[in-house]
Amino acid sequence: PIWRMGGVHAPRARCIGLIAALFAECDTVHGGALDVGDGQLDLSTLQHIVDEKALLWNMSFSIGFYTDAIGLQGVAGGLSNRLDPDDVVTTHHRFPVGSVTKPFTAAAILQLHDAGYLQIDDPIAGYVDPILRRLNGTTMLELWGGDTTCLKVTFRMLMGMRGGLHDYNDTWYEEVTFFDGTHDVSPFELLHRMNKSWTCVPGTCGVYASTGFELLGLVLAEAARVDNWEAYDQKSVIPPNLRDGYPDLTFPGPGPCSLDPLIIHQYGPGYSLRKLKSWGNETAFNVTYLDLYNNSCLNGWTCGNIAAAPSNVARFHYDLHHLRIVSNESLAAMMAFVPTNKGWDPQLYGLATMQTFPPEGRSWTPDPLNISYIVGHAGADYGSIGMLAGYNPRYDFGIAMFTGSANNMNCSMPANMTVDNMAFFYDTLCPLYDEVRPYPHFLDQDHELPTHSVSHVDLASRHEWIGATAQLQRVSYHCVNLSVHVGTFSRAVLPRVLRTDPVWPEQDHCHQLPALRPLRGQI
Repeated sequence: PIWRMGGVHAPRARCIGLIAALFAECDTVHGGALDVGDGQLDLSTLQHIVDEKALLWNMSFSIGFYTDAIGLQGVAGGLSNRLDPDDVVTTHHRFPVGSVTKPFTAAAILQLHDAGYLQIDDPIAGYVDPILRRLNGTTMLELWGGDTTCLKVTFRMLMGMRGGLHDYNDTWYEEVTFFDGTHDVSPFELLHRMNKSWTCVPGTCGVYASTGFELLGLVLAEAARVDNWEAYDQKSVIPPNLRDGYPDLTFPGPGPCSLDPLIIHQYGPGYSLRKLKSWGNETAFNVTYLDLYNNSCLNGWTCGNIAAAPSNVARFHYDLHHLRIVSNESLAAMMAFVPTNKGWDPQLYGLATMQTFPPEGRSWTPDPLNISYIVGHAGADYGSIGMLAGYNPRYDFGIAMFTGSANNMNCSMPANMTVDNMAFFYDTLCPLYDEVRPYPHFLDQDHELPTHSVSHVDLASRHEWIGATAQLQRVSYHCVNLSVHVGTFSRAVLPRVLRTDPVWPEQDHCHQLPALRPLRGQI
C-alpha cells in the first residue's frame, strides 16, 4: 500500500521522509562516520547498501539524516533518467513526495495561530472566503451549495482529517497525471470537482482527505497578501534565519517537473498501464512505467507539491521538534493523535502528523518500543515515494528516505512483488536503519526524551522503553519477518534492465507472471 491524497490503494500520495552547505561540493558521501544521538552511522556502509539495493530492485533510493551536530547528511544510489547511464542520483536530487507536504502546510497555519492571526478552532470559512471571492467569485458556502454544515469546519478539523470532507477523485487525477501531463490541477479545480456530501458531521469522525489542505493553502495565500495563489511562497514556513540550511527544499508551482533540473525522473505504473495479457501458455502481467519528469509538478499544491532531498525534510522535522518552527503549544497540538475511524486503514493521526515506520511491515502501526519509531508524515506521488519522513524522538534525529519510482522495477521479480507492494522499501530501509546503532551503554541510561515532542507518549514508560530495547541494538530485529520474506528469493534473482519501447522511449515495460514465479527469458 502507498500513501496517496485520499487512500492507499492507488499509486498516489500527492497530498497524503543533503549534504550541508559545508559539504556542497560533494554529490554523495563516501567514507567516514557520523554521530546520531549516542550512536554511529557509517556512511560508507550506507552507500554500499543503497548501491546494492538500487541494483537489486532496479530503482533509485536516497536517504537523509539531520542533527545539529552532523548537519545535512545522506547517501543516494541508482539512476534518475533510466535512459542515461551517467545520470546517477545524488543527495541533492529533489523527489516529489506528495503528502510529505502536509506538515509544512499545517506548520504554516500554526504559525498564524501563534501570531494571533487565527485560532485553530475557528471555522475556516471566514478566513478563506475573501480569497475565494477575489480569485474564484464564490464563497465556501456557495461551493457547498448553501449547505451550512461547511460553516462548522475548523482549521483543527482539516489539519487532523476530521472535517468530514471527501477526498478528490483519484481515478480522474491519475488519468490527468499520466495522459494530460501539461494540465496543472488548480486548488479551485479540486474544490469544485470534489464530492460535497459529508462523510460525517464535521469533527465526529476521522477520514483522510487532502482536499481540506487546499482550503488551508488558500488561507495562507490570503494571509501573505499575494495577488494569486501561485505567488504564495510555501518555503516561508522556514524561519528566515534557518532558510539557508534548506538548499534542496522546493515546492513547485504550475509547470512540468523538468523546469527544475534537480528534480528526479519519476516512474509510475498507473492502473490503466497495468494489463493482463496472454503470453504463451501463461497469463502475464504487463506493467508499463511512464516517466513523469515532463508532466505537471503541481501535485495538489499545499497538500502535496513538495520536491525535496530527504535530508532537508529530515531537518524540517528535527527543527520542528526543537521548537524552531512553531511554539510548544502548537507542536503539542500537532502531536495530539486521534484515531481515524473511516476510510482506508484507520490509524492514529495528529495535525498533519503520523506515527510511522514499522513494526512488522505495517508502516502506519505505531510501536514506541521500536527504536526505529518516528513521528512525521509519509507521502508519495504517482511515480515516487516517501514512506519514511520524520523525527526519531528516542534518539533525537531527523530521517527520510525517498525513491524515484512507485514500484519495484526489476522485471525478474514475481508480479506480486512489483505492483502495489512495498517490499522494496522495507528491504532497503531495514538494513539502512540497522546502521543507526546505539552504543550499549546508552541502553542503560535514562535518556531524557523531550516532553514537547512526545506529548502523545506516556513518558512514564521511558524505563520500559530502555529495558525492552536492551536486546535490540540492531533495528533489523523488527524487520526480521519482512527480511525473511523478501530475502529468501530476492538475492537469488538477477535484476534485469527494463526494455525501452522504441515508439515511446519514455515508457518502460515489465512483463511478469503472477504469483511467486520469476520470469524466465528476455521479452
